[in-house]
Amino acid sequence: MCDRFVTFLLIARWASAIMALLYHIRFLVFVDYGDVHDKTGLAKAFYFLTGLGHEAFAVFFVVDGILAGLVLRAHRSGFPAEGVVRGAVTRYAVALYRILLPALALGAACDVAGSSWFDATGLYTNFPAFSTLTLSHAALLGNALMLQPVLVPTFGSNGMLYLLSWLFWSFVLLVLLRISGIARPLLLTAIVVVLPWEFLAWAATWVAGVAVVALGTVSRWRPAPALGAALLVAALLLSRLAGADTGLVPQPVGTWLAGSTYLLVGLAFVVLAWSLYPDPGGTSHEGVRAAVLGMADSPSGQAAAFSFFGHFPVMMLLTGIGATLLDAPLMQQPTPFAGAAFASLAVLCLGITALVGRTIAPGVGSTVRRRPGMSV
Repeated sequence: MCDRFVTFLLIARWASAIMALLYHIRFLVFVDYGDVHDKTGLAKAFYFLTGLGHEAFAVFFVVDGILAGLVLRAHRSGFPAEGVVRGAVTRYAVALYRILLPALALGAACDVAGSSWFDATGLYTNFPAFSTLTLSHAALLGNALMLQPVLVPTFGSNGMLYLLSWLFWSFVLLVLLRISGIARPLLLTAIVVVLPWEFLAWAATWVAGVAVVALGTVSRWRPAPALGAALLVAALLLSRLAGADTGLVPQPVGTWLAGSTYLLVGLAFVVLAWSLYPDPGGTSHEGVRAAVLGMADSPSGQAAAFSFFGHFPVMMLLTGIGATLLDAPLMQQPTPFAGAAFASLAVLCLGITALVGRTIAPGVGSTVRRRPGMSV
């Protein structure tokens, strides 16, 4: 049971990273679906699959919430246990910074090289809606302090760093709520009133992942995996259909649904993850904790996480090289040649970011040691 759950989370992490990467590459290589001249069945399927970007973000947030829940819950009683709050914050922050700092360094190198040598097509200057290049010292410092995108823009072209900041502050606020005591209602009200809706939506998706650990630990009841899988497929279909047609349901619900369907995808994924969570009667909580956090800290788990957050500058640089040296046009009609270029770019980008991710030193998972006789 534990091995199945660990494999499930690792596959979900990789799927999120790959879909996010394909989602962003498609916007550079191909025109929007509305501008496609020949809308064949193959083209529809391609645009459907590569349009699952925000849905991939939601799945990644739920998986990270599960990891955070396991970091916080050191014992069966209390969630999180008071005595481990400080250590949990340190472990989680270290895990995120082990992604952030290399991402900032790699992004700076890629963006400086790309904007200096391969901007003949205007990749770094003529696509402000896609990526605004900000390489200032203020932006670098602000990103290092997890202040993007509210107080400073994301550093360089790496638009994914704002999601890393959302994860960090979601964790901090959850811990503050846990230790705030009688001031908890006041703090919760301030969070809802003051913080932007976008952050609250992603934080809620992440907290749903934390809830998987709470639900899976306190009760042996599980929804059927088939139900979770069916809900996830239905949520993905609804997400793509509602995103393509805001008139699918009456207004103003249609407009809200088009911009928030990733929340439904996240909740459906929560049901699936809950259905697969190891039975507390058959596997010790410490065993689950060690196995799952060990997966997150493994070379494969780190490669997936870094690819998710760090692919943007690498993608921009490789696209700039192709556009400049190989005369590969940007935002073109789908053709077999363009498809081959798309696939090559995706493989190269994934390979580079995964290689960097695999070299990151052991982090949060290494702090969990298996005890003699621990059941995994």
